[in-house]
Amino acid sequence: MQFPALLLVLALLLTGCDAKNPNGMPDQPTGTGPVKIASDHPPKPDSAAAKTENPVLPADTSVTGAWLLLDGALRSHDGRSLNLLLDPEYGLWLLETADGGPLVTRVADVLAFRDQRGQPLFVLDKKLMTCAAPRAVAALPVSACPAGTFAEAGCFHAPATAFRADDFWGRATVRGGTRPQGQAAQGRAMRTVLQTRSGYRFHFSKSAGAGGRWRLVFIDLRGACGR
Repeated sequence: MQFPALLLVLALLLTGCDAKNPNGMPDQPTGTGPVKIASDHPPKPDSAAAKTENPVLPADTSVTGAWLLLDGALRSHDGRSLNLLLDPEYGLWLLETADGGPLVTRVADVLAFRDQRGQPLFVLDKKLMTCAAPRAVAALPVSACPAGTFAEAGCFHAPATAFRADDFWGRATVRGGTRPQGQAAQGRAMRTVLQTRSGYRFHFSKSAGAGGRWRLVFIDLRGACGR
């Protein structure tokens, strides 16, 4: 009988095929990585992801770019550009002193906002120092009170560690939002820009992701000794 010999030949043929391609598909490469196929019609970008950032704003890699936009918008009274700088989720929060205590106001639209004196946010242009590029420091200069002078004069930016730890909420009056909302916005602050002439501090957050942008989240108008 020749059946055992025939079975042996078939086994050898099958073994040879498996050695060429473990998947039994001789047309398919057997490399470990996926095969990249060029396409004339690449997939469209995710529209939901594209909405997370406003394309009007230029790309910024440091807080200096956001500061320049803020400075220009305040000086030119450009509410539209300033609104683009606001954190889209948390808004802008303004910190003032009123009746001996902190007054915290959520600002959803800078064009509609009025401070405790009935003035728009753009009155800040008269208090701004010429500050094209705030100097990066490890910690902001400390003011000597009650004189209100700083150890070093100028315009600086540093991590917002001190502001995040500032517990003013127990004495604060809150308008336009709730205390938990304001505390969440405070916790988002990453960098602080200080102008020593007024003692005003501008706190910026940064949206998540590799392409995240700097956003204005808090302005502290209490001055050098207003804490």
